[in-house]
Amino acid sequence: MTFDIRQKTEEPQQTGTLKRIVTLDILRGIAIFGMILVHISYKLYDSSYLFERIANGEGFPFYVWILIVILGYFGTWHGFFLFISAIVNTYSFSKKARKQKDLGKLLLKNTIAGTLVIVIGYLVEGLGYFGYFGTALREGQWNTFRAFSGENFWIQTLQIIGFALIINGVVQYLLFRKGGVEKDRRNIIIYAVLTIFVLTITPLINFGIANLGFWQEVPGRNWPDIFFVDKNRTAAAWFLTLLAGPKAPIFPYLASAFLGGIIGIFLSNPKPKMRWLTWFSLGGIGFIILGGILIVLSFTTNFRVDPRIPFAETTLPFSIIEEPPAIPTYMIRLGGQICLIMLLLRVIEFRGKGEKMANRPVMKYFRRWSYLSLTLYSLQILEILPRAFLKACFYDTGITEIDFMHHYTVSNIGYLILIIVFILVFYEAIIFIFYQIKFIGTLEWFFVTIQNLASKIKSAKINHSLLNNQVEWVNLTPEPPFKGLS
Repeated sequence: MTFDIRQKTEEPQQTGTLKRIVTLDILRGIAIFGMILVHISYKLYDSSYLFERIANGEGFPFYVWILIVILGYFGTWHGFFLFISAIVNTYSFSKKARKQKDLGKLLLKNTIAGTLVIVIGYLVEGLGYFGYFGTALREGQWNTFRAFSGENFWIQTLQIIGFALIINGVVQYLLFRKGGVEKDRRNIIIYAVLTIFVLTITPLINFGIANLGFWQEVPGRNWPDIFFVDKNRTAAAWFLTLLAGPKAPIFPYLASAFLGGIIGIFLSNPKPKMRWLTWFSLGGIGFIILGGILIVLSFTTNFRVDPRIPFAETTLPFSIIEEPPAIPTYMIRLGGQICLIMLLLRVIEFRGKGEKMANRPVMKYFRRWSYLSLTLYSLQILEILPRAFLKACFYDTGITEIDFMHHYTVSNIGYLILIIVFILVFYEAIIFIFYQIKFIGTLEWFFVTIQNLASKIKSAKINHSLLNNQVEWVNLTPEPPFKGLS
């Protein structure tokens, strides 16, 4: 899973070391850090004046547009955690399968992990920042559970990682048994077909669900709009949100998991061929180009890649924040993610710089975030504490009229930076405390403990000393050619 510290290529060796790929550690740490940063800004910053300027035709300086585009693109990489998760888990599963580990036990561990992530995901969202306790603390509404049920009517990051972990585990079990783990070319082709199938069928699923006929009408909105789903809270709607609802549904995000499976198989080979990095990069660029072409077609013709009737007739053919992305923008984001991972693998692991890069101060910093990413994601509700402190210091004393406890109240960049820095320092304190107690009590520790008890496979991947002092950073030797793909 992406959020725990399972990025371990093999069981501990006799030398007492763990093998890890620094690129995946760094990207996971940057991803959780960036996600928290974006979430803080999104929840607090009052961006209404930006839209007012656009509506009034006033525009912005060129550098502001550049900044908006960069933040809008990288700040909406919703499936990046899932993508890294799939790479990590396929890599680990494949490595162990090549060493003749019991595939049944490996599948059981994946299933247990996926189920736990799903359950924890629903609890975190239902009780967390936007759920019951977060709403009650911010607004003083302790007598309603509407926030709890509402947050569980769309699938979010943890849930999709859990479902993908289970589905990918089943696929890998079927592919790797009876010596199939050595059939790299066959396995990659099957995963590629599955990816194309998911991307192709997603618009049809959206169209079919939107036109089922038993929805309560919401003026100007239709499935999978988040407000439309909120007005149709039924058991059927809850199930359909898993398939193609708001935020991060199985379709199309399962494509990220399957593509991660392809890269995981590639990396797990003892001698991966370097030119395949180029092929994967070209594939990522192709995703971006094709996504752009489909967006242009959507604007210039009646062609709709993601048909939403009648909602599609009055809105853009793609979405940015809340709804599941239409295929064009999903492909543009996924293409960028592929290219970034390939670039880092090329300049770090394939150049033998794993250990050197891992021990640089900046990279050590993000690795610390990486190891506790699940816990940090789940504890976002605690940011209410530093915000309440700032409110008491500045708002309650009359220094400012900004109420730091409510959403979209900060329009002053200086105050926004102050809040961000203060909250990040708070997170650093959380990380420091968990490191001092050797991860005990974290969700990573909890998951590993449950998995070990259920599958009876001893694991040291939560070992504090090994993670910090005895890691063998993997370098990938590009020759001889990648078996089965030459």
